[in-house]
Amino acid sequence: MSSSRPRRRLAAAAATLSLLAVAACSGNAGQEDTGAQVAKKDRSGGTLNIGLSADPGGVDAAVVNQVWRTVARSLADSLVFYNPDTKKVEPWLATSWTVSDDARKYSFKLRDDVTFHDGTALTAKVVKANLESLNRPGIHSSAKTIVQGISKIRTPSEHEITVEFAEPNAAFLVSLSRAYGGIVSEKTARLPVEKRQNWLDGSGPFSLEEYVPNQRIVLKKREDYTWAPKYFDHAGPAYLDQVVYKIIPEDSVRNGAVIGGDELQFVYWVNAKYLPQFQSAGLTISKTLNPATGTELPVNTSSKFLKDVRVRQALQTGTDRDQFVKIDSGGIDEPATGPLSKDNPHYSDQSALLKYDPERAASLLKQAGWTRTGKDGIRVNASGERLSLRVPADDAGWQVLQDQWKKLGIELVLDPPLPAEANEKLLSGEYDLAYWYASSPDPDVLRANYGKSTGSNRSFIADDDKTGRKLDRLLQEQNQTIDLTERQKLVDQASRILVEQAYEIPVSNDIDVWAYSPRLHDIKPVGLDQYLINAWLAKK
Repeated sequence: MSSSRPRRRLAAAAATLSLLAVAACSGNAGQEDTGAQVAKKDRSGGTLNIGLSADPGGVDAAVVNQVWRTVARSLADSLVFYNPDTKKVEPWLATSWTVSDDARKYSFKLRDDVTFHDGTALTAKVVKANLESLNRPGIHSSAKTIVQGISKIRTPSEHEITVEFAEPNAAFLVSLSRAYGGIVSEKTARLPVEKRQNWLDGSGPFSLEEYVPNQRIVLKKREDYTWAPKYFDHAGPAYLDQVVYKIIPEDSVRNGAVIGGDELQFVYWVNAKYLPQFQSAGLTISKTLNPATGTELPVNTSSKFLKDVRVRQALQTGTDRDQFVKIDSGGIDEPATGPLSKDNPHYSDQSALLKYDPERAASLLKQAGWTRTGKDGIRVNASGERLSLRVPADDAGWQVLQDQWKKLGIELVLDPPLPAEANEKLLSGEYDLAYWYASSPDPDVLRANYGKSTGSNRSFIADDDKTGRKLDRLLQEQNQTIDLTERQKLVDQASRILVEQAYEIPVSNDIDVWAYSPRLHDIKPVGLDQYLINAWLAKK
């Protein structure tokens, strides 16, 4: 689960939305038609330059956060591949697998023709070293989630591995497909965590040639790569010779470079206000819906004001999600309709509980004892305490919520921690509300975030909270259930409790926007990951 996402700030919504619709519907189609006229044998060569607004902090997705959506997917392959069209897991480094009826035992057969960038071979021993390495201090929480609960790893032969869990784990296969679960060489797996940030040898279609922090990351094509997932219909090496990620913090410089098309041919996470400029310049625009949760606000139920479910429910129903996405993303994102995105295979529609109703919110606050309003417009209880809540961020989205909730008589104090302390402080309980953003296309992200017996318990649910105990039971059971229909029933029940009891406040489903040169073809996101195996540049 990712804890951060580059945020798009204040933008004009109406014009941007119409331009985005045109680009999404017709821009890509025109590009594909033009590209189809070029034979595959004529697509090889060239350097793709990609602009990043900030250094990702490293190259290994098991250690750092944002890199899984950019560099990491080109460097390290996974055991399995998540097909975003069928929403099923398919072979990759593993050719086949079996799962026990109780979802506790997973047995994999591995390819015998895979090598890492350092020349060593993929074996069961290497995969075992990878899984064991993810449990160390310093490994990002997303990667650690994959191996939580493993009780035993066996390697019966050179290319067979069996993973056993103490408790059932229905989410294991999907978790393995993520970039932060990418398989690296045994030498890389055993490196100290701080060194894994700066170098890794994977088995991906590109190898790491150079990493200069705050300047560039350079990838070079592997000529011997032949094991891309069938999804890409690509049997050989990548078309591109080289990929260079350039760190260019200034929007104007980065935008000018991609519009010019020589220094950059691709930019991520486009601010909505720049879309008209990009569209008029003839760039291709694409958008991808987050397959997990989007922007959500875990509510600290141990907070003295938020122990009362009525106050939490007032926040839930007093949130105007339509207005939020218009201002925060220029209308690109979608208002949340449940804890999970519509692109999640176990999406559960809870929109009836998320309707904006400020009158009901005011009524709930009065019922909770917040009947008086001070001169500053903030509600006061019988003890004279102001209804003031502290949160760990200060950006356009939180400012929208601050304004919306102030109209209800609730003060929102925006008090972000230092970046280096953010993850730790989000789990410390010192804030009344926090934020989170998950990306894995499986409903188990809910257990990982809100589970109490296993999980992060981001809502700080107390032991004596009966409804909280029921929620935890449902979240644990869904990850122990292989049958898809039965699992959906459990997810539906858990989703309803999360929203109805306002243990979390789903706000928006994030949509990533890319802008790139019309010379760049066959580049598309898979989930939110960027795969470059099919990408190619037309000659000038």
